[in-house]
Parts: sequence; C-alpha cells; structure tokens
Amino acid sequence: MLGLINPGDEVILFAPFYDSYEATLSMAGAKIKCITLRPPDFSVPIDELKSAITQDTRAVLINTPHNPTGKMFTREELSTIASLCIENDVLVFTDEVYDKLAFEMDHISLASLPGMYERTVTLNSLGKTFSLTGWKIGWAIAPPHLTWGVRQAHSFLTFATSTPMQWAAAVALRAPESYYVELKRDYMAKKEILVEGLKAVGFKIFPSSGTYFVVVDHTPFGLENDVAFCEYLIKEVGVVAIPTSVFYLNPEDGKNLVRFTFCKDEGTLRAAVDRMKEKLKRK
Repeated sequence: MLGLINPGDEVILFAPFYDSYEATLSMAGAKIKCITLRPPDFSVPIDELKSAITQDTRAVLINTPHNPTGKMFTREELSTIASLCIENDVLVFTDEVYDKLAFEMDHISLASLPGMYERTVTLNSLGKTFSLTGWKIGWAIAPPHLTWGVRQAHSFLTFATSTPMQWAAAVALRAPESYYVELKRDYMAKKEILVEGLKAVGFKIFPSSGTYFVVVDHTPFGLENDVAFCEYLIKEVGVVAIPTSVFYLNPEDGKNLVRFTFCKDEGTLRAAVDRMKEKLKRK
C-alpha cells in the first residue's frame, strides 16, 4: 500500500477490518472510505459499493476469508467488485492469508477472474497456514508494473527477512496436499467444540465459513458494549475474547459483537466453554 497509494487517494475498505489496514493507509496519506458488512451474513451491500467508487478511487482492499467475521466473499460478490474495478480503473489489494482455512466453500482469488490479474496485488503469508505468525514471512503477487512500487517501499521498510527462515518457508510451501487436508480437519473439529459450546452458553452465533474466528452477539448477557463484556469475561470468567469495535472506523458499529478464536488445543477450548457455562448468565 505504501508503494502504490499516494496522499489523497481514496481507498475503499470493508468493515470490520484487520486493524493494520487503517494504520497503513493513514501512513500512506490515503482517504479511507468504509463499506460496512453487517450480520447475520456480512454480505456486501452492492448498491452502497457502487455509489462509493468514484473517479478518485485508487484501490479497494479485500480480505477473504475475512478477519474478524469468518465470511468468505462469494463468486458473485467478487465478480461484481471485479467489474466495478475494471470499469473505473481501480486497483485491488486482496489479503488471502486464510486461504487454506476455507471450510464451507472454495476460496476464490480475485486475481483469477477475467481482467483482474493486471490490477490486483495478492497478499499471503506463512503465518496462518503453518502456525508461524511470529516469523512474519509473507509475499505479494502482482504484475511487474505493480510490484515495482511494492519493491520500492519494501527496500526502505523491512529490506530483507532472515535468510534461513526463508529457506524453511520454501520447504513448508512444498508440503504435500495431505498437510492441508489434515489442517482443515483439525480446525473443523476445534471449530465444532467452540461453536457448539458458545451456543450452549447462550450466545447468538454468526456463520464462519473460513479463518479460525467466530463472531457472536454478546448482548444476551446484559453488558453495555463489547469492551465492557470482554473485560467482564476476563476478570470474572477467565476467558479472553476480542471486542470487535476496534475493527471499525465507527466503534459503535461493532459494540454488540465479540470475536472468539479456535486456534487453541482442544483441552483449552473445552475448559473455556466450561468456565462460560458455569459463570456466564443471561440477563
């Protein structure tokens, strides 16, 4: 983004969004426009998107599978976004770090749609797929006229990543297909423990088709907002969730929602569910 966005350029984000997007775009001097995805299915409001794209729009930023909601953009949604970007000569940054954690539908890369490779920067990472978030090794795939800008920014930011870890990353990426099958099976078992447990506790659960996140409505428990609920959950129950208001430009839009994750061992997940069953009461 720092290599391809100029001060004053408009960039469209879908809220809720991973918090580094806003920070990075702010450093680039971009003007952020937000399209809010709303429960229960967090579908793209197409008419709102159409009206948001103008001659000043430089780029759209998409994350699929989507953090924090677990939504996966459908082929229809992606095709509509693609046609709007082609029509208005708009770039796309597509964050696909959870592409191997797609549970209920196939992941679709926007760059694979007709006319989109030339205007798309596809971003991915070793972190989620191989549980190596601390390594911070990822990649950007794009045509030369876009990678030129990316390389200029990269040269003055990280410049280089630890070479031995890059060799290790290359080995990991040659993992057999069986690794990904086992990864998905493992996460689906953990997801079932968490989702069924949260339902039993009394949360309203929203569907999660990908990632290892589940978003719920906490309001049955009577706390005033997501931050208050998460603080109560830590202090009184001994379980941690993330308040989703931090993922919105307008925190009010996320005040009823919190995010849980199931990238933990099964014993931890069961213990968390048991604590909530024992100590969380509807009001």
